[in-house]
Amino acid sequence: MSIGRSISAGQRHRTRVFVVAQDSGEVGNLVFKINLKHLFSPSPSPSQPEAEEEEPHAQAQPEAVACFKQIDQFESMAFAASASGDVIVAANYADSGRTLIYDAAAGGVSPGPEMRSVKHHLFLVPVGDRMFFAMSAYSRLDFPRGGPWFEALQQQPLPCGGGGRWAWSALPDLPGIARGRREDVRAYFVAGARVWISLHLQGTYSFDTARQRWRKEGAWELPVEGRAFLVPDFLGSGRRLLFGICSSWGNRHFCAVDMDARPPAILRSWPEARPTVAWAAGYVGCSFLPQVSYFGCGRFCISMTNQTNEENRRSVVSFKAVEVTAELQLIERRSSLYLMPQSSRGSPANVI
Repeated sequence: MSIGRSISAGQRHRTRVFVVAQDSGEVGNLVFKINLKHLFSPSPSPSQPEAEEEEPHAQAQPEAVACFKQIDQFESMAFAASASGDVIVAANYADSGRTLIYDAAAGGVSPGPEMRSVKHHLFLVPVGDRMFFAMSAYSRLDFPRGGPWFEALQQQPLPCGGGGRWAWSALPDLPGIARGRREDVRAYFVAGARVWISLHLQGTYSFDTARQRWRKEGAWELPVEGRAFLVPDFLGSGRRLLFGICSSWGNRHFCAVDMDARPPAILRSWPEARPTVAWAAGYVGCSFLPQVSYFGCGRFCISMTNQTNEENRRSVVSFKAVEVTAELQLIERRSSLYLMPQSSRGSPANVI
């Protein structure tokens, strides 16, 4: 069975991430572009006393590239960035199907089409540059009842070339899954034109976005949680590996999963990859789940959200860069953290 390619050539050498932070002053969400290239320089050697790591401190706040205005401070929105980073989509969940789209070519944020159903705990999954796959983790809570569980946002091509207007379209439901039962989406990843999802106690499925067809991959669940990254033929090793965060409650570590095994099994996990720089700097709290970004060539960055210990706490996003060899040895690189705006207090930042 071919899983397909998941990382395009254009992604292999980028080292940027986008961080979304709610800004009560703007009554919206600010999106910051952060280049993490400096984190992949060789770390100081512990055998050289003069090369000790500096005391952790927050980096200067990066400049916002976009602001997604909210209807009010209570509006909840999910975000996703295209593979190139030229398009960022925000979609409301729990209240409406409102969509906002940032297009770098247009240089701003504009209203998009409304989703066909309100999705609770919305996952937005970029598939290439001009498609976003949307799904609800809990479709039994969606409104209106019977509305599409899955939708796709695509930019329609113009006859003369280039992209035209954006439109949402309903996608078929999962075959054999009765809506209204426990159908929690636990993990997902993209493999070429396919989106894979893993459902709690119900198995793993993949959707071919080109042919609009579902396929059941197995009765097993992926051993990761949230977004993961598939890397076929990892560093020429011949292995199809999935990288993400372990789904075990007592073991939320960065890990590698063998996708040729049935069921897929964790080959290696690395507790040392978890960012600790924010704790070392005295910041408190943390995000619910570490997030993984993949930059190609075995380079990963694991991020977590903490808060300052001020009276009006604001978000601090910490990053730890690592490299994984073909033999699955972890090389720790550098760590850093970024302080979000003063007006971001009370809301965790999100890395997309």
